[in-house]
Amino acid sequence: MILHGGRSFYGFTLGVIILDTHFPRILGDVGNAKTWKFPVIYKVVEGVNAQAVIRKQQDCVEKILICTKELEMAGARVITTSCGFLSLLQETLARSVKVPVITSALLLIPLVYRICGMKPVGIITADAKALTNEHLLSAGAAGIPVRIAGLEDTHFGTALLMDKLCIDYNEARNEVVHVAKTLVQKHPEIGCIVLECANLPPFAVEIENETGLVVFDLVDLVNMVCYASEKATDFSQAGPSKLQGVKPCTL
Repeated sequence: MILHGGRSFYGFTLGVIILDTHFPRILGDVGNAKTWKFPVIYKVVEGVNAQAVIRKQQDCVEKILICTKELEMAGARVITTSCGFLSLLQETLARSVKVPVITSALLLIPLVYRICGMKPVGIITADAKALTNEHLLSAGAAGIPVRIAGLEDTHFGTALLMDKLCIDYNEARNEVVHVAKTLVQKHPEIGCIVLECANLPPFAVEIENETGLVVFDLVDLVNMVCYASEKATDFSQAGPSKLQGVKPCTL
């Protein structure tokens, strides 16, 4: 049995495109490797932070595209990002590689809208002013009723957007829960909540407990796709039993 090589290391399921940031990555954040039950490899987009993405700086696209291709070449079977605003690049990145690409939790909106009774979808985002219809359109969510709340005026939101080195965890948790409860109080018609921001999954349980609504985030979506991807066999790591029936390489 001949196995193909070509890389220096193997066994990664997930590749994460990380913006060039320095704020703490809490357990549950996509940027904390312990969040994942799969082997993960990270690629930092040098010189590109949240503000650059929000301002849609043109050089961001090429840098992120390069990172996406490098993660595929490194062996990642699924690729995701660390910023929900990158939904704008969903089609561009997905077409650039041969593995699934998940740019944003916003991709969940069409699905959760239908499975939660066709009720408006609540969205909690790092910056409500920056989240536009273009982001929703790129995520396939055009025409779906949404209700949006942002964290731009909170300690936590400011820390993320301005890339501060310190975050008060308790204050951040209280702020996020408060924003979620206020959103639901203002819009009781909401059927579920989607967390746009990739830094919000650590607070999903608290949000769900306090609002009584099902909460969906990027980690949920990535886990689903990774579990599907793991059905395939990495021949370089497979034992003999896993290689039964594999078509031999023709030399």
